[in-house]
This record gives sequence, C-alpha cells and structure tokens, in this order.
Amino acid sequence: MIEVGVSRKGLLNMDSQGLFDIIMDSAVLLDKSGHIINWNMGASATFGYNKKEALGRSINLIYDRNYFFPKLIQEAQSQQKKWQAETVFVRKNGVKGTCKSYLHPLRSQENNKIAAILFHHNVTALKNTEKDNLTTISQIENKLKNVTTQLWDANMLLSHRAQELEQVERKLRESELRFHLLAENTMDVISRHTPEGAYLYASPASETALGFKAEELIKKNIYKLIHYDDIPKLRKLFTKRRESSYNKPVVYRIKRKEGEFRWFESHIRLIINETTKAINEIQLASRDITDRVLDKKARLRGQQLAHVFRLSTMEEMASGMAHEISQPLAAIVNYTRGCVRHLQNNEHDHYQITNIMEKAAIQAERAGEIVQRLKNFFCKGQLVKTQCKMNNVIKETISFIKNELTLSKTKVECHLDKSTPMMFIDKIQIQQVLLNLIQNAMDAMTENHHKERRIYIETKTISSDIIEVKLFDTGPGFSKEAINKVFTPFYTTKAHGRGMGLAICRSIIEAHGGQFTINPNTEDSSWIAFSLPISV
Repeated sequence: MIEVGVSRKGLLNMDSQGLFDIIMDSAVLLDKSGHIINWNMGASATFGYNKKEALGRSINLIYDRNYFFPKLIQEAQSQQKKWQAETVFVRKNGVKGTCKSYLHPLRSQENNKIAAILFHHNVTALKNTEKDNLTTISQIENKLKNVTTQLWDANMLLSHRAQELEQVERKLRESELRFHLLAENTMDVISRHTPEGAYLYASPASETALGFKAEELIKKNIYKLIHYDDIPKLRKLFTKRRESSYNKPVVYRIKRKEGEFRWFESHIRLIINETTKAINEIQLASRDITDRVLDKKARLRGQQLAHVFRLSTMEEMASGMAHEISQPLAAIVNYTRGCVRHLQNNEHDHYQITNIMEKAAIQAERAGEIVQRLKNFFCKGQLVKTQCKMNNVIKETISFIKNELTLSKTKVECHLDKSTPMMFIDKIQIQQVLLNLIQNAMDAMTENHHKERRIYIETKTISSDIIEVKLFDTGPGFSKEAINKVFTPFYTTKAHGRGMGLAICRSIIEAHGGQFTINPNTEDSSWIAFSLPISV
C-alpha cells in the first residue's frame, strides 16, 4: 500500500504524468462524484482500459458491483479517514480478479476538481494461490480422512480377523482334544500315515488289535504288515486323489506282532493339498472283523451244505415221484392205445371201449393223488388254527429274521392297522408265507444291487370279516409276463430258486379261505397281498 499525504499543488508541480505512472499499483484520481480524472499505467495494466477509455467515466466501471463513491469521498474528506476494502474487479475482457482498494481524501482548493486518489493492489494471484492452497489442503484433508478411514477399517478388519483366527485356533485345539480323547478311548485303531505308508500316529487300541504299542508303530511302514495279496488293493486306494461319493470301507489282512494275520476293515480318508493336489497324509479308522469274516464263511459253508442237502432231498423226492407216477401213466398209455386200436376196427364193442376208458380214468386219478400228496407234503396237511392278532404275527415273524435283515442292510417299515380284530389262523403256516415273501424281497433287491433296500408291510380291515396284508419293496417287482407263471411249480426268476415258494404260499392262503394277489410293476407300484377271513 502506498501512503499519500501530498496536496493537489504538490502533485501538479511534480514532473508530470511520468511520476504518477511510476506507481506500480493502480492509481486513479477521482472527483467528488466518483468520476475518473486521471489514470496511471498501473491501472491500465490491471484493468485493461487505456487512459483515454477511462477518463470521465465512473470508477464503478472496473467493479463487479456499484459502490456509492460520492458518499465515500465525502465521508473520507469530512472525517479525514481512509476507506479500504477487498473488492472484485472486472477487466475489459471480462475476466474477474480481486484487488484491495484504498481511498485517500485530498486537501482540495478552489477550482480544483481532484477530491481523492484511489489505489488498487491486485491480489488475484495471491487469492488464486490461497484458493489453490485451500483446495490442496481440502484434498489432503479428504485423502487423510480416507486414509484414516481405511486405516481404521483395516484395523477393525485386522482385529476381527484376529478374533476369528483366535476362535479358529480355539476350535482347532478343542477339535484336536476331542480327537485325542476319541482316539485314546475308542476300540478302533486310529492311525495317520505318510503317503508312502509310514505310521505318523497310532491310537492305544493298536496294542490290543495288532500287539504293537503305539510308539512301536511310529515310522514303521504299514505295507510291511499287510498280506501280500492285499497290498495292490491298498496301494490303489492310498493313491486315489478323488474322493468317492460312496466311501466304502476296505477289507484286508494285516499281520499281528506275533505273526498271525487278522482281517481288518478300514475307512480311509486322504488329506489333499488344495493347491498342489498332492496327498499330504492318509488317515485310517480300522477294526478287527476276523470273527465276522470267519462266521460269514462258516454260514456260507452251512448254506452250501444245506443247498446240497436240499438238492439231494429233491432228487430223492423227484426219483420217488417219478417211480410212483410212471406206473399210472404207463397204464393210461396202454389203455388209450387199446381204445385207439378198437376204434380203428370197423367193428368195435362199445361196452368194451367204455370199460377201458374208465380204467384209464382211474389211473389218471391215481396220478393226481400222487401229485396231491406231494402238495400236501409242502403244505403240512391239516390246518391247526389258533386265535391270534395278525399284527403280532407279523412282528414276531420279522424278529425271526432280524439278523438276516441287518446283514443284507434291509429295513422293514410296518404300517399296521391297530383296529384289526382277533382271527383264527394256522399261525405257523401264515408265518411261513410271510417269511417266504420277505426273503423273496431281500433276494430280489440284493440281486439287482439296490442301495436303498426297504420292505413295507401294511395291514388293514377291508370289510367286517376280512383282513388284508400287503407287502411292497424297493426291488424291481414282477413284470406282466411273469404274473401268469409265478404260481407254476418249479418256475423261478431267481438264479438258484426252486420255483415252489409262491405256489406253496398261495396254497396255504387258499387253504385258509383267503385270496393271494400279485400286482405287476406298473408305474413303479408292484406289490403282493393276501386276504384272510376273520371267522373260523
């Protein structure tokens, strides 16, 4: 800012306009009305108007708003005080800027129009710098705020992850503790192995199952204990990198410390590196099933012996039946051929032919009696009826074959009508029918390799004096073609069946005055049902 305290006369005495123009800032001489009397080069540079364009015009020419300069000049002269303000100016080309305006009153004399001098100090660059600085500071503050927020969020996330990690570690420790408690107390042998088969861990049950203490097995290779014939099977499973949807246990032989081979059943779990897909570890849960295997083999030998016995018995029965039935059949053949010869003669005795045919009929009846005796043998002849409840008969029958159902992994579901009354039946024979039907269902599901094996049995009272028992299963059922053949003796759909079961079952039901029905497999709804009268 330039302080001016000179009189009008002093200014006029200065060499001229040149001294006025040396002022670097804008300097403008005003009259009392605020019009421009003089205009230096600094003013021209600041506002873009030359002196000729500015003289005589209102000083508000350069401002973005109108200031009441006559009043400002009068107040400045009367009070001898300066007016100053930060103002916005507009250059000739329309560009705005900021300047500090200083209005100084001048001591006036007669006939002198100069009343005040107005200086302008251009602070546009400073303001722009301040504005840029403020913008920069604001940006820095925003970035700092964002960074602070990000750091805070990162800190919160880190804290949260740390808590999660702590929880995972705690759960892992708890899981390891449960694993060790389970492994240390279970009767099964829990073991961990390297991909090559070396023991990393063995539970204490190994001493009972294998004769080795847990520490004796560490670093020992399991392949050295496995039976030679079972090693390829185990190696294949130990190198299988893809988990099977059906984790079937593997059965193999392993050598105890004293040299005896025992049958083991193991569930295998492979720990695979998700990145490299390499097997990191093999885990086994094993148990000794030697007694079960030997028992199964013994049962199989017993079944084979029983089958041989049945074949021998059937052979003897067939031989005896053939011997007995061959005689009446031979007689029938002879009688019928004699009749043919008589009929071929032009002259034949009607009475004699009738007599021969009656004899043939007697022999046919005799053959029928032989067949009936065989049928009665299977049906055990006369019925011995007792009072009992059908629901109890079914439950008792299922309990007879509970072991077979368990071994074949077959489940039986009963939907029994609790309102069924007492009835008179031969309990032994009805149980024989139920056993035969349940066994047929188990065989059918086993031969067709059904994973889900279920048998459904339901009872209901279909009228005031008839009870119906219906069985259906998840097996293949009967085709329409087989329905007309299944009751024919010796017809069977099983590989090793005798073809007598359903024929005998129907005979027993019909002997009770009931009906035996088979529904063919239409729309996956095949079932067998029999109905029995309630009364004696």
